[in-house]
Amino acid sequence: MFRFHQNHDWLHQFHPFTLTHGCVVVVFLIFVAALVRLRHCEDVATVGPNRRFMDKSLGWIGLGGAMFVQISCLWPSAFDYHTALPLHICDLMMFIAPAALLIRWRPLRALAYFWGLGLSSLSFIYPDLKFGPGDFQFYVFWTGHAVIVGTALYDVTGRLYRPHWRDWIFAVTCVFVYASIIFPIDAAFHLNYGYIGQSNHGMPTPFDALGGWPQRVPLMMLFAIVVMWLLLVPWLLARKWHLHCNPPDVAAGGGALPAKS
Repeated sequence: MFRFHQNHDWLHQFHPFTLTHGCVVVVFLIFVAALVRLRHCEDVATVGPNRRFMDKSLGWIGLGGAMFVQISCLWPSAFDYHTALPLHICDLMMFIAPAALLIRWRPLRALAYFWGLGLSSLSFIYPDLKFGPGDFQFYVFWTGHAVIVGTALYDVTGRLYRPHWRDWIFAVTCVFVYASIIFPIDAAFHLNYGYIGQSNHGMPTPFDALGGWPQRVPLMMLFAIVVMWLLLVPWLLARKWHLHCNPPDVAAGGGALPAKS
């Protein structure tokens, strides 16, 4: 529940579950809902070139937002190798999610859904942010995460992406590949990319409740797997219910799920 009050320095300090946090979430959801509604309007939904134009336009805008974020973080005057290197999952997803709108490759869409909506969306619940709306970094942070989560929501509600077991398996495999690369880097250089390192450099995170390092890392992996599985379950149940209500007619070739756009 959001605390609808602010401290005296709300313009330059961000705190979770305050009025500023609530306003960001509401504005973001309204914006995404407007895009999804536009995607479903007759002039777009029923005309292939218009659908592709909208999807690709949003993809390029998303990539532009990702470039803005990365350039801002790597700018010499603001650079801090503890946090600015593009090694977080969110840094990768800023490019992967918009790319899924551009080339429609299913593995990218799977990552956009399971990583973007399942993992990166935690930044909307408990943002790892200390700057308020009076600081440039406030807009850098929210731009990047809006690109990721907004694209994932748009893909599943606007373009009707529907995950399968193989998509979940691919996303889980990529989590283990990512951790196997980032964990040694974190350990060797005392970093906390992917939040699986030893040091958080003074910034508390919800993962601190899982215990000390490195014991918390397996728990974090399990947490990620469970969250992604929970995102898969509703679609498995919906598919099972659809088949129950519409038994396949082998002779007629019926019973298939509606085509995805």
